[in-house]
Amino acid sequence: MAENKKIKNATSTNYNGINFRSRLEVSCYKKLETSGLSFTYESEKIVLWKGKRTDFVTVYLPDKNKNLVPIKTGYKLRDITYTPDFKVIYKNYIIYFDVKGHINDTYPMKKKMFIQHLNNLKGNYMFFEPHNIKQMMQAIETIKQL
Repeated sequence: MAENKKIKNATSTNYNGINFRSRLEVSCYKKLETSGLSFTYESEKIVLWKGKRTDFVTVYLPDKNKNLVPIKTGYKLRDITYTPDFKVIYKNYIIYFDVKGHINDTYPMKKKMFIQHLNNLKGNYMFFEPHNIKQMMQAIETIKQL
């Protein structure tokens, strides 16, 4: 479970008093700084699916001795959340960036759920997934041409 919180082959870096998960995020942050666009870093945690407790399913999980034991009812299904890296508000658009060097196993599903979430809000939204600095610069230019 904790594996998904770490970015594969990424080096955590502190810049401007902010702890970034990768050097690519820092580079993209610097590009946004010099772009003249107003932006925030990891400012929203969106609940894509609201968790709840089970009522009718018996769940078997390992105990501290690695024996499977039943949890009869009330097994907590945690929320599925998504935190975009950057948010830009420009003209009448809300624009999200998720900077990706390497993709973990949960990201493709969360990305689809997030894009559907934005679609359900029925506003002027954009989503960018740059994998390098060149793509980040292309995204910034696309925004400035709105």
